Amino acid sequence: MKKSKLLFLYFIGSFIWIYASNYLLTHFIPSSFDYYFERLKEIFYIIVTGGIFYFFILNKEELDTTKEEEKRLSTLINSMVDFVNFKDGDGRWIQANEFGLKLFQLEDVDYRGKKDSELAQYSKFYSKELIFCETSDEETWLSGTVTRCEEILPLPDGTFKTFDTVKVPLFHKDGSREGLVIIGRDVTEAREMEERLRKTEKLSVVGELSASVAHEIRNPLTSLKGFVQLLQREDSKHQSYYQIMLDELNRINHIVSELLLLAKPQHIKFSKMSIQKVLNDVVSLLNVEASLYNVQIKENIPEEILFLECEPNQLKQLFINLIKNSIEATTSGGTITITVDQVENNQLSITIKDNGCGISKDRLERLGEPFYSSKEKGTGLGLTVSYKIVQSHRGTIQFDSEVDEGTTVQILFPLTQTNK
Repeated sequence: MKKSKLLFLYFIGSFIWIYASNYLLTHFIPSSFDYYFERLKEIFYIIVTGGIFYFFILNKEELDTTKEEEKRLSTLINSMVDFVNFKDGDGRWIQANEFGLKLFQLEDVDYRGKKDSELAQYSKFYSKELIFCETSDEETWLSGTVTRCEEILPLPDGTFKTFDTVKVPLFHKDGSREGLVIIGRDVTEAREMEERLRKTEKLSVVGELSASVAHEIRNPLTSLKGFVQLLQREDSKHQSYYQIMLDELNRINHIVSELLLLAKPQHIKFSKMSIQKVLNDVVSLLNVEASLYNVQIKENIPEEILFLECEPNQLKQLFINLIKNSIEATTSGGTITITVDQVENNQLSITIKDNGCGISKDRLERLGEPFYSSKEKGTGLGLTVSYKIVQSHRGTIQFDSEVDEGTTVQILFPLTQTNK
């Protein structure tokens, strides 16, 4: 009840009491009792009004205490980096922290008393996710126990966040629904770290395997290749077979070379090198292969010489691996564009873009894994080596691709290597 209404009722009640008691005193109380009745009336009025004031003061203290506790609770949940949400038994939002409101783009929305499906009207980007929350909440209610799951939430910038979501249903003594507590912890970095650890462990296994078998393979390989070349010179009748054998032996030798690169960490000697020269050497080497596929390589490289602190041979191998993949993925008459640009934070950007067959999303997620390849005779080691070269140069590599539209690879390198 509003304060003005309470004050109005107090004045009305006081006037009624004064006139009613005076009426009683005039018409029904003997004159000999007038003095006592008036004193009794005053005492009674003081007791009643005092009781009313005491009641309101007590309630105000409790209200202030409640507000203070609510303020502390609000400060606590707003300081959390997790999504915190309280709902009533009907699924209406009671309280949500600032992190959650910002996450669902509901900062300026009066969310209290609204269901997720109603809030979906205020957040077009997350409308599907909010509507799905009602389905997920219902599953928690039906289970009657705490539920926990990981939910992947898209972000407007195209990235995703992973949340470890815990939902706690609360019930009245009669079993009816009282409320729902939802806590969503952002575990994106943890999952990414686990993924990097998984890839590191896989590389470690590959390295151990490489160290133990690479040299053992190469020794008999050299002998086999020598004997095949000898037979090729002496037997002109089976030249096609000998050539196939030599090609396969060369392929095995190439795989062994890649394994040796992964066998153990190598000390890299960095030197300043013109990125234009590195790319020109690579393009000159691959132009013949591109011509065989009827693919054109275009260069969009600035005339100003850009020096990069790097290991030139490793960079050449990196660009050879990436451009060869683009050539093989591009249909006849296609184009591969290489763009070089100096960007902010003293970094150099190299982009290799083709208009080939593209890469599906499930394959994009597994790029760089050893022994994973879509090619019939591929080992997947080429991109594994490429990732390692980029990592050893403290750079980043990112693939962006659409099926039947093409692939774009962007590599960022720092111009200088610190803490070498």
